Amino acid sequence: MKKIYLFTILTVISCAYGIAQESATASVVSQGTFLGKSIPLRDMPTINEMEDFDNDDATEIKHYIKRGNEPVNANALPQNGDPVRQSVEGTRERLNVLQNFDGASVAEGQAIPPDPSGAVGPNHYVHAVNLVVKIFDKTGGLLAGPTFLGTFLGNGNNNGDPIVMYDHLADRFFVSQFQTSNDALIIGVSDSPDPTGSYNIYSFPLNAFPDYPHYAVWHDGYYMTANKFVGNTTYVLDRATMLAGGANPTIIGFDLPGVINNPAAVFSPEPANLIGNDFDPNSPAYIVYLQDDQWGGVTNDHLKIWEIDVNFAVPALSTISAPLVIPTAPFDSFLRQFGTGDIRQPGTNNRIDAISGVISYAANYRAFPTYNSWLITFNTDVGSITPGVRWIELRNTDITPWTIFQEGTYAPADGEGRFMGSAAMDQDGNIGLAYNIGSENTRVGIRYTGRLDGDPLGEMTYPESVMVDGNGIQTNTNRFGDYTHLSMDPDGVTFWNTGEYLSGNNFWRTRISAFRISPFLTNDVGFFNFVSPQDGDLGTAETVEARIYNFGTQPQSNFPVELYLDGTLVATETFTGTIQPQESVNYVFDQSLDLSSPGTTYLIEARTALGSDVNNPNDGFTAEIDNTLLAVGDAAFNSGDFSIIRSGQKEYDITFSTNDEYGDVSYEIYNTIGQKVYAGMMEQNGNVYVKHVTMSASPVGVYFVKLSNGEFQASKRVIVR
Repeated sequence: MKKIYLFTILTVISCAYGIAQESATASVVSQGTFLGKSIPLRDMPTINEMEDFDNDDATEIKHYIKRGNEPVNANALPQNGDPVRQSVEGTRERLNVLQNFDGASVAEGQAIPPDPSGAVGPNHYVHAVNLVVKIFDKTGGLLAGPTFLGTFLGNGNNNGDPIVMYDHLADRFFVSQFQTSNDALIIGVSDSPDPTGSYNIYSFPLNAFPDYPHYAVWHDGYYMTANKFVGNTTYVLDRATMLAGGANPTIIGFDLPGVINNPAAVFSPEPANLIGNDFDPNSPAYIVYLQDDQWGGVTNDHLKIWEIDVNFAVPALSTISAPLVIPTAPFDSFLRQFGTGDIRQPGTNNRIDAISGVISYAANYRAFPTYNSWLITFNTDVGSITPGVRWIELRNTDITPWTIFQEGTYAPADGEGRFMGSAAMDQDGNIGLAYNIGSENTRVGIRYTGRLDGDPLGEMTYPESVMVDGNGIQTNTNRFGDYTHLSMDPDGVTFWNTGEYLSGNNFWRTRISAFRISPFLTNDVGFFNFVSPQDGDLGTAETVEARIYNFGTQPQSNFPVELYLDGTLVATETFTGTIQPQESVNYVFDQSLDLSSPGTTYLIEARTALGSDVNNPNDGFTAEIDNTLLAVGDAAFNSGDFSIIRSGQKEYDITFSTNDEYGDVSYEIYNTIGQKVYAGMMEQNGNVYVKHVTMSASPVGVYFVKLSNGEFQASKRVIVR
């Protein structure tokens, strides 16, 4: 009989409210393929705008929908307007656009609609449309592209529906499109913070075409939903492997239990997209979808929310919850039959599509000290086929479920349709909302509004501001959008938006715009990421290199910087260089760190300590660094999987699986001062050991879990703030 001793830390926190129904396991587990590393994007061939090219010449990127179905319940609510409509603009001083420049055009992309997407990092804005990618500096200077997506992603296919994300937790960029020939997702992840450099390229073939794919960054994976008619619609991709440039990243697929699909348009639930650096690493991921009482099988208008607990070590143990049902104020998500157009235009009977009955991209999530906030937007008919933007802020805590904190429909009563909204919340709790606008009187353009934290609930208190006015109409197709994309700057307060407008008749362009709601601050610096160390076989003197950003309006120099290990201050040094406003630099600490304990997870934090800093919440950046070398005397254990997964409020499933049998294994749980608080025997099923532990009597904090029968040893710890 082999003997084993395993050691880890389990942090117990009050966690999100569990759904009081049985969860389901993953319905498919597969692997992607590493296609290789690209040459630097800046070195790839570029294209020139084609002369005399407009929408008539463009390739249409088609949607895969079941046409002909319309809502079935004529008695659905609301019957007379929207009950939470904001019919007048706010009265605060109008917001100003900080940056405002064109992104791409149909003469570059050569396809309709553009499907504009973009994400902002510390120094770049990465923009993709059907069918090209372009990279700008943050004042609109073109740094790379336009390059065809098929050239960039290495598969030679320009198929469309791109999504761009900035993974702020890793300081990397993510660019995707689908591939129609094999129903695959093609994804590139930058191998450095420089998006003009090289990318690791992956292919994820699925069992049916993944139309309208929408992605989100989460701490434990890249989450994705798709408009599919066969098989799964919700997936999790192995983020850690993709960031490392590893081979064969796992993809785990789920069905959405209890979901009722929109019968009249694209099926598009949305994953929660993490913004901000403060989050609970034990938090499950979330998926949301609207349910309209116009649809068969839906009694009342509501949202459904699912929790996903992913386990890449043992993918079969990944679960999705039954849905949490959250009633909303009544809404009408249907405008007109998809493909016939919704929004009137001046001087033509041709309408353009608003893409209704979907959760708009992206559904942004931000954690605050005492609650978590999640913003949802979708189109609603406020009357006479005039769309407004329904926006909902959901909140939960570690011990309470999601509820609606506020909701409203932004639709000033001026005859204009507002649609394809996208919203986010800055680090101060202010909300920005961008959207398209158009009517029989107004050519389609892009506008925005916002509200301050603490303003009257359900209201956008800033008047509407213009990003760009339209200067043309579209007569050759109904297709438009298919989305607007609002993302957050790493500075935590600047909103960046991209969307489509018509700069001339049958000629689309995209506009990239930035604005902020929080006031500009004179003195504001902070760390925002680590360059090193990274996960791996770590030693006793690891160099710490981190990136500092000047969020303020004045140059900064000669200020203290601090380094913490597992919550303990280990060094205070001085940054002696100069950082210009809105620029970043790397800083290497003189103090090294001992990260040599095998199998251990270390919590490291870098923090600025500028005495005149007026925005301390963004001073520090924290990361978990794993020493992945296991200290074991048995090589067979190296191939085993040891995991602790939260399964409910202060409830955890301990699992150890291996190719070999280790006999009887006991577990003991200790607090940080060495007191044993729980003990017992693991339950054995072949080579898998499991134990469900309820720790409701234990306070929030760090706990040690030991599995042992005395011979072999390994150590690993997980620290949760």
